[in-house]
Amino acid sequence: MSATTDRTQRPLLSKSKKLNSLHSKSSPALNFDESHSLVSLLPLSKQHVTNSLVVVQSGIPHCKCTIDLRALKGEKLIQEIRKLVLSLFPSFASSHSLKHEFKLDRVSGAMTNAVYFVTIGSKRMLLRIYGIGCEQILDRDKELDWLSRLSRLNIGPSLLGTFDNGRFEEYLESTTLTWHDLRDPFISAQIASRLNQLHSIVDTFPPAENEPLEVWQNIDKWYRSLESEVLSTLKKNPVWAKMIEQSLDLSQLHKDIETCKSILNTLSTPTVFAHNDTQYGNILKIENTDELVVIDFEYAGYNPRGYDIANHFCEWMYDYHSSEPAKMNHKSYPTHKEQVRFLTAYDKHHVTELLREVELWKMACHLFWGLWGLVQASQSEIDFDYFGYSLERLSVFKQELDAKATQIA
Repeated sequence: MSATTDRTQRPLLSKSKKLNSLHSKSSPALNFDESHSLVSLLPLSKQHVTNSLVVVQSGIPHCKCTIDLRALKGEKLIQEIRKLVLSLFPSFASSHSLKHEFKLDRVSGAMTNAVYFVTIGSKRMLLRIYGIGCEQILDRDKELDWLSRLSRLNIGPSLLGTFDNGRFEEYLESTTLTWHDLRDPFISAQIASRLNQLHSIVDTFPPAENEPLEVWQNIDKWYRSLESEVLSTLKKNPVWAKMIEQSLDLSQLHKDIETCKSILNTLSTPTVFAHNDTQYGNILKIENTDELVVIDFEYAGYNPRGYDIANHFCEWMYDYHSSEPAKMNHKSYPTHKEQVRFLTAYDKHHVTELLREVELWKMACHLFWGLWGLVQASQSEIDFDYFGYSLERLSVFKQELDAKATQIA
């Protein structure tokens, strides 16, 4: 779950083509080959370590350094990022622009990482600096592995360079969708079609035998964090401590999680490669073409198709650029007609089955982001009411679970 005005990764493109214009000389995006030209000219024996620069097996340079946003502010931050750019992309060493036309702009609204536009003359990249404590939320190795796989299909983002707590990625001339765009019939159908295409990647990269679903892996991990340290950290805030005492019973939550699993694991539903975070800020509209592309694969992995679609529908209830971005607007959940329209565009032959799958998996979406919010509330420095957000989602999860359990009984 993330809310940005312009997100940080190369978007999902069609299988049949890549937007080659992104690499043209007229594009403001950094040319990948250009950025690596000096590295590739080094003798093989020197390509692996050069002034802390490591050229990883994939050919993407990695700098063994960390950008500490708590210590670096203003001009100091700009200086350090300029040094990092020079380490990763030596071809800028002779560039007049690196010294005199270097610009760093923070992208507003990011909820897991700090995201910046890095502009050097006419070239632009996206810089992602991982949030504090992200290792409790995300598996970066898994994310990078998926990005590599997607790139092989000309679908995923191209990484330009990485460092210990972040990376540089291609910049794409585009705008993100808005909350209101999700209700547009044409745009909604486009999203459905794009999601179906993304799900089909499972045919090329099928899961290993008995591979656990991403949703349960994360829910179990975050619940364990809640037990071990997150809850005690949250209780240091006296207001939160009182709210936890009133509304969060850890032992009951564990029972509810197991009940949720037992209900959903009986469903016969296809496992797909799921994005798991298709909120409006992760969907771009390409300038000049109006093509929609999905970005940000931080939470991607194998999940039931009904879960991924249900998660998208739940995101209709959140306007992250409103005066209350963490507040759920129940009335904004798609109507039956809107759901049918979306699912028809996704797969017109299985609309009835999809409606049932989405309705059942919806409760797991609330559980997933509810636990995520508690972990974030205990560590994130981003200005967002993670705590209130999580309690509301866990409350809705409980309501949904009780209703489903009653129906099944």
